[in-house]
Amino acid sequence: MSDTLLQVNNLTVTLDNSKPLLNNISFHLKHHQCLGIVGESGSGKSLTCKAIMGLLEPYFSVQGQILFSPKKTQIKLQQNGDLLKQNNETLRFMRGNVISVILQHPMSAFDPLYCVGNQVVETLLAHQPISKNQAITKTLNMLVEIGLDNPKQIYNRYPHQLSGGMLQRIMIGIALMLEPELIIADEPTTALDSINQFNILKIFEQIKQQSKTSMIFISHDLGVIHHIADHILVMNKGTIVEQGSRDHIFYHSKNDYTQYLINARKQLLAKFNCVVQPNYITPSSETI
Repeated sequence: MSDTLLQVNNLTVTLDNSKPLLNNISFHLKHHQCLGIVGESGSGKSLTCKAIMGLLEPYFSVQGQILFSPKKTQIKLQQNGDLLKQNNETLRFMRGNVISVILQHPMSAFDPLYCVGNQVVETLLAHQPISKNQAITKTLNMLVEIGLDNPKQIYNRYPHQLSGGMLQRIMIGIALMLEPELIIADEPTTALDSINQFNILKIFEQIKQQSKTSMIFISHDLGVIHHIADHILVMNKGTIVEQGSRDHIFYHSKNDYTQYLINARKQLLAKFNCVVQPNYITPSSETI
C-alpha cells in the first residue's frame, strides 16, 4: 500500500524459548493516521512499540517483519525497509529524526542535574544542523507554542521544579521540533491529573489536525483512545484480538474481550456519575 508508513507482519517476540510474549502481531499504519493500541497491563502494547523502535534487549528473540516507508529522502533503509534488519547506527539515527517516543513518566526522561532548557537545546543540536543560538530560540518559541507562560523562567528550571504536566508538554514539544514522521506516545496521560490529561489531549488533537506526523497512541483508557484514534488495535495476552476503525471497535464490535473492556468503561462512568448526579442515566456507548 503506497500510503502505508508502517507495516508489521507476523511479529513474534519470545524470551528464553518460552511462550511468546507477542504472538503473530500484524497491523499497518497509514501516513497522517493515528493508531490507538488499547489493552490491560501486560497485554503487549509497550512491548510492540519497543520492538518497532529496536529497543528490546538482546536476550529477546524477535521474528517477523516491521516494514517502514518514510518520506524523508535522507533515510536509506536496507532489506526493503525492514527495521528488524537495520544496523544499530541506522536505528540510532532514526530515533528522534524519524521516529520519536513520548513516555508515560516525563520526570524519568530528563536529567535532574541540568536545567530543562539546556537539555532541549542539546537534543536539537544532536539531531539538526543548527547553531546553539538558533536552538535556544527554537526552544523558547516551543515553550510558548505548547502553552507555557514565562518561557525564559521555565528554560532555566530543573525538572523537579516543574509539574508532570509541564514536563509532558515539553516532551511533546521536543518531539514536534524534530519533525518526525512517526510519534509513539506510550501512555502519555496516565500519570497526570484530569486537568493535565485534558490539556495534553488538546495538544495531540492539534497534532492530528495541523501536523503531517503519524501517531501510535498507547493507552489502557478507552475514553482517551476514543478521543484521539482513527484506527484501533485491541490487545490481550500478547495477541491482537480485534482491530478496526474507531466506530467499528466501539459500536459494532463482536469480540467478547473488546465488549468486556467497553462495558467495564461504561459501568465505571455510570458509578461515577451516579455519585455526582444521583438522577444520572447510565451513558450509552456514544458517550465513551
